[in-house]
Amino acid sequence: MPRPSRHPAALLALLLLAPGWLLPGCAPPNPTAAAGAAPAAPAPPPAFPFGHRLDSLNGIAGHTFGEPPSAFSHLRLLPHIPGVPVDSTQAYASEETTGWFDQHRTQGTFQFYYFLHNRFYAFAALGDAAVLRPEAISLFGPGQAQGPNQIVWEGKQARAVYSEEAVGPGREGRLDVLSKPLEARLVAEQQTQRKAENPQ
Repeated sequence: MPRPSRHPAALLALLLLAPGWLLPGCAPPNPTAAAGAAPAAPAPPPAFPFGHRLDSLNGIAGHTFGEPPSAFSHLRLLPHIPGVPVDSTQAYASEETTGWFDQHRTQGTFQFYYFLHNRFYAFAALGDAAVLRPEAISLFGPGQAQGPNQIVWEGKQARAVYSEEAVGPGREGRLDVLSKPLEARLVAEQQTQRKAENPQ
């Protein structure tokens, strides 16, 4: 998968990944089952084993998905990118000097907030991998590793993906967090728009 451009305006294309893998598992035998009775069926594995903290947060520290832009301070609206279709989303860059990740500004962290119909639905941060990776793990737990350079957290309500790559002498990390219900709404709107533009 090609890496997105590090230019802020080009980050409007938010990283969206397919749901993570499920862990196999089974429950121990039921100790209260009557003697001679058929053993109880094993409990199904948890559907979202790596997203409990993510769902509990349902956004990022200090903000939950669905909030309007007015609930945030120090955001700068990013201009529309020529050639990119206009839709119902808006992207903002953070100009905060305190708060989540902002204590690491010297490591070059960028933060972007995405809104669908003026409702907060996605967040992206870029910065020094040595800072961003432990921050993400601290927030969401160990997650599901997908190779040495990617971690996925898959919840019922939200998805987060951390990835990194070599940039110059160091490594750049990227963390994306999004609302799955609002993502589904955006996808449905895009499909409706495509059908309207290309009637069969």
